[in-house]
Amino acid sequence: MSSKILEEELRRPTVFRDPNVLLPDYIPPSIVHREEEQRWLARVYRPLLTHGTCQHTLIVGEIGVGKTVLAIKFGTAFEEIARGKGRNVDFVHINCRLDKTIHAIYGKLVQKYNPRWPYHGLPPEKLLDMVLMYLETHDRYLLLALDELDYFIKINGSELIYALTRAAEERGKKSRISMIGIARDPGFIDKLDQPTRSTFIHNMLRLSGYNAEELKDIINQRLELAFKPGAVAEEVVEMVAEIAARYGNARFALELLWRAGHIADASGSKAVLPEHVREAKSDVYPEVRREAIEQLGVHEKLLLLAIARKLKISGSVYVLTGDVRESYKVVCEEYGEKPKAPSKVWECMRRLASLGIIDVKPSGAGHRGRSSKVSIPDVSVIWLEKEIEKLLSKQR
Repeated sequence: MSSKILEEELRRPTVFRDPNVLLPDYIPPSIVHREEEQRWLARVYRPLLTHGTCQHTLIVGEIGVGKTVLAIKFGTAFEEIARGKGRNVDFVHINCRLDKTIHAIYGKLVQKYNPRWPYHGLPPEKLLDMVLMYLETHDRYLLLALDELDYFIKINGSELIYALTRAAEERGKKSRISMIGIARDPGFIDKLDQPTRSTFIHNMLRLSGYNAEELKDIINQRLELAFKPGAVAEEVVEMVAEIAARYGNARFALELLWRAGHIADASGSKAVLPEHVREAKSDVYPEVRREAIEQLGVHEKLLLLAIARKLKISGSVYVLTGDVRESYKVVCEEYGEKPKAPSKVWECMRRLASLGIIDVKPSGAGHRGRSSKVSIPDVSVIWLEKEIEKLLSKQR
């Protein structure tokens, strides 16, 4: 890349203030909608704080439900509070997809307590001995969060968990290592020995997916840090939240907004628009394909074209069904077709909704009659308009 191109790109305006705030490894200042889960963890680990009694828990849930953020925020706060109460607790978070072996995990713990200790070439047992000796001689406790633990156990077996929970007892020492396991699939527990399995089963925290309102709060928490003032309208936040709510995935919502922001920058827009979100959605998780459009009936195509054009012209997330019917009549006239009766148009609309091509929702307060809102959240309406026009021109 020439310096001229780089300088030109750096001078271009951007909707972002700090896009990194939307990335998966960003830890927000507070956790939204996980207050009860934090309280549950506090109750489980209270004996560690009050009596130095080690505890082990397992946090499970699908991608994007906040497992890692919950563990890190809790562990960091627990470490700080413990020290304020005279209990030396060290919180360490390790991603087991990055540190894929027992030796790598023990090596990271050794480096935590003394970076000058040699650990290359030493067997894992020796490394664990070094960590346990340090904890004992310095009267410290370790709260260890093992992320992607199910992946690690699948690759390496259960030796790591057994050693961490039994090593001190076998050496006649007090146990000083507590764990927070983080996993997507709790099925890996079956590969553990009975005592360890029992511990995790009785202290398992299952995180459910987020709904649209919760996702809106999560997005809004990062909006001011991630984007310039006025760059993302409330209707765009609602649109992103509703799309991501299908999966309950906060990570997906933030990635969608991140991609939409970059699409806005590439187009020279001063704001993230609904069309940018649609384009981002089709890039990240395409659900509406050309083949599905081809298989629609003529009037389903005409109606979909009317919706796409109305959304493109309005620049909005939704259009009202009354406006869609008027646009549909114009499109029918353009292509020499007689418009269907309102009941038949509604049948076509329900068919498009059942295929997942459009969303239809009640319009709510402020609109007359039984009007509904229609949106196309999963694909660019500009692309859709062009594709339908090509198909209809072939059918003439």
